[in-house]
Amino acid sequence: MALWKISVKNSGNVACKNKRQRLEKGMFVETSTVSTIIPLGQSSEASRLAQLFMSKYGIEVDPKQMNRSNFDCAKIG
Repeated sequence: MALWKISVKNSGNVACKNKRQRLEKGMFVETSTVSTIIPLGQSSEASRLAQLFMSKYGIEVDPKQMNRSNFDCAKIG
């Protein structure tokens, strides 16, 4: 099992479904995965990561935008 910190790279609304919402640089969520493969860019993990941002910040992130262009991923455990 691996623990990950997924953080926003740049402020803006590119990754948001609702373009009136905005992600700020430094916003982050933490998650765990069974494997040690980076969860960003995996379609099986994208909707779960988007749901974590919705739960923590109330911002609806487009799962298709959960990638390394918009987010950083760091292994924390």
